[in-house]
Amino acid sequence: MRLASSCLSTSVLLGAALVATPASADDPFEVAVEAEPATAEAEVVAEEPETPEREPLAHNAELLDELLLQSTEATIREQKFAAAAGITGGMILVGLGGWRLAESPPYNIYTRGLGVMFMTLGMADLTTGIYAATRISHEQRRLERWKRARHNGITEVELAHFEGELLASQESRQGERLLVRWNGLTHAIAGVLVLAFTPIPDDSSQSDRVSGYIIGGIFVFTGMVAFAASFRDAPSEKAWKQYNNRKMAMPSHELSWRVAPSISRRGAGLSFGATF
Repeated sequence: MRLASSCLSTSVLLGAALVATPASADDPFEVAVEAEPATAEAEVVAEEPETPEREPLAHNAELLDELLLQSTEATIREQKFAAAAGITGGMILVGLGGWRLAESPPYNIYTRGLGVMFMTLGMADLTTGIYAATRISHEQRRLERWKRARHNGITEVELAHFEGELLASQESRQGERLLVRWNGLTHAIAGVLVLAFTPIPDDSSQSDRVSGYIIGGIFVFTGMVAFAASFRDAPSEKAWKQYNNRKMAMPSHELSWRVAPSISRRGAGLSFGATF
């Protein structure tokens, strides 16, 4: 009986000692248990996604970079074609006009009128072609500034600035398309006038009438082609539409406000709080 009591007392003391004694640093079980929270925390930190403010900015910057490059290259191609067409057509019309005006004496009043019309339209086309060949488009300058800004690190303010430039370019190109449209329609009307007045003079030779029909037909054809092409969107217009369709919405700062009752020994009232 005393031995049993002694064993029981020894067991109780041993259990109490085990509970009260702190774990040693060399205990592998305790080290493993203490290391688990740190490892889990490290994994959580490593898998933490990027801040939501940076994702739309990076996506929109990449998209704008792609579209600005495409619109600039397409604008340069169209500008070269316009320059070649304007200079070639203008020189031909100026030559025809000079030939008709240089006739001495003129064959008839009709041919002299053709010379004036050819010279007027030819000078307009030649001026447009030379301007298209020598100018540097704003798309090229914008792309150069965009590359410098992108190299230094684009910000939300700079991105919004170039978005505004793309919108302004889209509106500018719309106005230019209207100018091309009415210019083409003017050439077509001039061709119709040539075709209508060619058979009127009785003293016109057969060769003059044939040349009048040919020139009038060319005017109508080229004018209607330019008129129809003016309904096609310019590269900057296409870039603006694609950017609006594919861009990500930027996070905005929302306004929130709260109202809570306020009670003190001196009175009661309401307290307001807002977050901008």
